[in-house]
Amino acid sequence: MLNNKLLQVFLFIFSSLFIAQQKKISLSDFPDDKVMVVAHRGDWREAPENSVWAVKMAIEKGVDMAEIDLAMTKDSVLILMHDNTIDRTTTGKGKPSDFTLDEIKKLHLRDGLGVETQMKVPTLQEILEISDGKILLNLDKGFDYIKQVYPLVKKRNMLDQILFKGHESYPEFNQKYGDIKNEIHYMPIIQLGKSDDLKKISDYLQNYKIYGFEFTVGTTEKNLIDFKKLSEKKIKIWVNSLWPHHNAGNNDDLVLENADVYDWYINKGVNIIQTDRPKELINYLKRKKLYY
Repeated sequence: MLNNKLLQVFLFIFSSLFIAQQKKISLSDFPDDKVMVVAHRGDWREAPENSVWAVKMAIEKGVDMAEIDLAMTKDSVLILMHDNTIDRTTTGKGKPSDFTLDEIKKLHLRDGLGVETQMKVPTLQEILEISDGKILLNLDKGFDYIKQVYPLVKKRNMLDQILFKGHESYPEFNQKYGDIKNEIHYMPIIQLGKSDDLKKISDYLQNYKIYGFEFTVGTTEKNLIDFKKLSEKKIKIWVNSLWPHHNAGNNDDLVLENADVYDWYINKGVNIIQTDRPKELINYLKRKKLYY
């Protein structure tokens, strides 16, 4: 009997790993009736934010997309870094642009508690290599580097795995990226409640095939719009579950007391959620049969 139980456990683990290895997704093929899970700065609760292992842990958990942040070194190499300085997340001090890649690589990353680890700051190239075919990437804090990222991604045939974002209006976006706009997936960031937000949305809808919109809702639903009307047009709706000002107070930490806090997103028509708690969100989506 014990042997049979062990065999069942082995087969379950093997089949789960096999399914995970087979799960190759692209932005174009992601189903409209499922919710995309985005891990904020990778799975930073398991590894230092924006690290190789943060992305690997997100892959292991079955996350659909990892959000990463870009900065550039003194010798023009794209690395992963969120802040304007390296002080908080590494053992060094200063701006990324103060250091060459070799100098950056001599430093160690700190974990979420500020403790030094043995991990190094990764380059974008390193992250592309480990994510290719395994997880989608959203390049945040990289608005100024789209033109530098584009050839790297195109060379690796990964354009359908990378989501670019930005705050520009459509005319600004078209002026900057008009020559590549039809080859990339792009998502404008809209802060609801600003005077030009509805015009911004309208301009994009009339002039460009966007992948979707990222919306900052605010601390209440005062400025909320009808997301479902956009979803009906096959436009993805991204809302962050990170902090209360993103989502009318329906933030990640509430899941520790209320497992159904994510109902708010589903009821509003949101189908991309960036989270600091990917395990809890995935478990919720599996219960609701909304996990891809």
